[in-house]
Amino acid sequence: MAEVIQFNCPACGTMLRLPLAMASHQGPCPNCDRDIIAPDPQRGIGAFEIPIPPPPSREIDPFRPFAEPSRIEETAAPVISEAPVQAQPTIVQIPVCAKPQRAILVLSCLLTGAVALAWGYALGVRSNQYFTRLPPMPPTVSKAREVEMPITITDPPTPDSVPVLVKPLSEAPKVEKIPVANKASSAAEASLRAFLDAPDWAARSAYALFPEKMRAAMESYSHEVPDGPTAFTSVSLKQSHIDEKTGNTLYIFQVVTDKYPSGIPVAIKETAGGWLVDWQAFVEFRDGLFRKFAEGPVDKTGHFHLIVTRPTPERAAKTENESFASFLLEAPLADQAELAFVKKSSETYSTLQSATTDNGIFTPVVEVVKRKTTGGQGYLQVLKITATDWLPTEN
Repeated sequence: MAEVIQFNCPACGTMLRLPLAMASHQGPCPNCDRDIIAPDPQRGIGAFEIPIPPPPSREIDPFRPFAEPSRIEETAAPVISEAPVQAQPTIVQIPVCAKPQRAILVLSCLLTGAVALAWGYALGVRSNQYFTRLPPMPPTVSKAREVEMPITITDPPTPDSVPVLVKPLSEAPKVEKIPVANKASSAAEASLRAFLDAPDWAARSAYALFPEKMRAAMESYSHEVPDGPTAFTSVSLKQSHIDEKTGNTLYIFQVVTDKYPSGIPVAIKETAGGWLVDWQAFVEFRDGLFRKFAEGPVDKTGHFHLIVTRPTPERAAKTENESFASFLLEAPLADQAELAFVKKSSETYSTLQSATTDNGIFTPVVEVVKRKTTGGQGYLQVLKITATDWLPTEN
């Protein structure tokens, strides 16, 4: 297997190359500095731009009920207002008499000290009343900001001795703030599960992309492959992509089955009719259609989502000539690549040659035909590239 991934940045189109070990890794594009996720050829997943999250809503602030600024502000106010008033009597006026100045000075000091002690004691007693009634600074103000969304607001614990200075939270409607992406992915996963659990093709077509075009193909396919639900053990979200033209979201889920414990990549797209699944790519991966095509009869043509790489120089030297070049075609869940040929004079050859330079990996949708040599040996030929990535399209 090649050790380099070559792909176009989904944000600016710049050709990028990464080691195969960095498949599905996230990082900024060196040209446009947008965060992207590298493709994963083993799973048949192309590069995706990470959508910029919408700014947080200003209508609902989930942390506001925990702050309670009015409780601290109103309780502490009496300490600030009374302290200056109590500090004034520390200066005592002593009438002047005919005694020597030394005796007057001593007497003044004694009286001043006694008055200061009395007022200090009174001030300390009164101050204690306010400070002992203040609750300790609640740590929930700082900790609440560490809670990851989504979060459900609940009543914070309040000591019985602390007066409630704000409206109790229980009297206000409780609001659960969930990011839009979580709501969307939950709805998408629900549609995907309904698609997998559908008892037959007719029920499944309600959750398939481009149903008007696919219904005939789904009905025909049900006569070739036993129809029914697809048993799975788990479904997990792996990647997302936003269509810049429509603003609609596309999710890539991983569906784990007993046959494919590493998971089948399944695309589900947001449409006006709801979240719909790319049925064509799903059955292609699940049922190994490219493998059946390569082992099947000649003079057949098919469209497949494939991983394209170059053969080793030694193998290329044995299989290529002045008219044809060779490439390796591999399905995402297969364990063996098939050798295929393409005319060197075609535009398809130029595209494949450029995309696989320096052991690069290319993940297009290609049209392939199976032909036969004059000696009766079958071989595969790439006719054209119908798409440079695996994002579902109607064509």
